[in-house]
Formats: sequence, C-alpha cells, structure tokens
Amino acid sequence: ERRYTPANIIYYGIQPQQNHSKFNLLKLSIYYQQQHRCPPCRSFSPKLIEFYETCKEDIGCVFVSSDRDEKSFNEYFGKMPWHAMFPSYTSSENRNRQGRLSDMFKIQGIPSVVVLDAKTGNFVTDNARTEVMSAGSDVSLQKELVQSWLSKESVPIDQASFGSGSGGGSDNLIVRAIKYILTKPTYMLGIYVIVKKLLKYLEEMGGDGGIEDGKEL
Repeated sequence: ERRYTPANIIYYGIQPQQNHSKFNLLKLSIYYQQQHRCPPCRSFSPKLIEFYETCKEDIGCVFVSSDRDEKSFNEYFGKMPWHAMFPSYTSSENRNRQGRLSDMFKIQGIPSVVVLDAKTGNFVTDNARTEVMSAGSDVSLQKELVQSWLSKESVPIDQASFGSGSGGGSDNLIVRAIKYILTKPTYMLGIYVIVKKLLKYLEEMGGDGGIEDGKEL
C-alpha cells in the first residue's frame, strides 16, 4: 500500500514540464496554498516571491492552487518563479492528492504557508506566512529566517503541532491543551462556573476588607 506523505504527494503533483531535480539539492521546501481571487493571497505573493529570490539556494516552493479554472491558474502561476502541483480542477486524482495534503497540514484558510524539510518531508513550521511578512524586504532578516528554520528540529507530520508555528516543545503542549478544552463545551462550562465562584469569593473578601479598613475607602 502506498503511504501518502508530504514529500511524495508534492513530488507526484509537480507539473511534468518543470525541472524538479533541484529539490534533491535543497534544504527546505515550502508548501504554498492560495487562490487567484483571494485578496490576502494577492498581497502576500509578491512578498513571498521577493523572499524566495533572496533565499532560493536553500529553499524551494511548491504552489498549490485553489483556483477552479485554467485561465485563473495560468494568469496567477505565470508570475511565479517556482513549481506547482497539478491544479485540483484538472482531475479527481489531483483533487484527492491536494485534499490529502491539506488534511495533513490541517489547512484552515488561505494563503497558507508550510515549511518542510526537503529531504524527509518532515514538518518545520506552519507560521511561515507571518514570519516572511515580519522579515519584510530586509535581506539579512530573510536569510536569518531561513537559518532559524534550518536550526529547528523537524518532526514527522503525525507528531507535528499545527497552528503553533513549530513542531515540538512545551509551548505546543499548552496550545494543544487550550485547543482541546475549547472543543469540549462541558469543560468550558466547568471552567466558567469555577471562575465565576472565584470572582464572587474575591469580591466578598474585598468587601470584608473594605469594612475593616474604612480609612482607605
């Protein structure tokens, strides 16, 4: 049975007329999902292109289009200097391939930028959009960002903590705990009741203090 991983799904999806052999020499690969008609995508793409041109010796980028027709895809992709997966509208196989990748990365909206280890397909970060924006046009900051990605310990996708920016660490445990609680209405209700009782208790304590220390009122 074929095992679907980010590495082979991206590889099999790259347009055949493009030279993808360079991916074997890269350190990082970037999964970039967006759509032609998405305003945030259109404003972010030029910044990612600028970032890519500065750091393309270390990174490769794969465009995953959410466009629904060839005209929109060609108009948008024609301005990009990187690779692309087959658009989902071209066949059910390509649509399923893109869907599997989106599920793996838990894509919630676009534009979405996920960084992987180019050799293993392991997860590095899904906070790349914010980080690229923060680096701006400063070449030194752009290069520092790539080095920070390279210094991170990549993890297999099934061990990644999405939505927190990186693959591991105590911060991710906290994020996961908060997300888990938010998905459990009974837990949220229990926390609400406890907080309400605590506030009432503090209010009563404050009231008693106010009576005893009337000089400060």
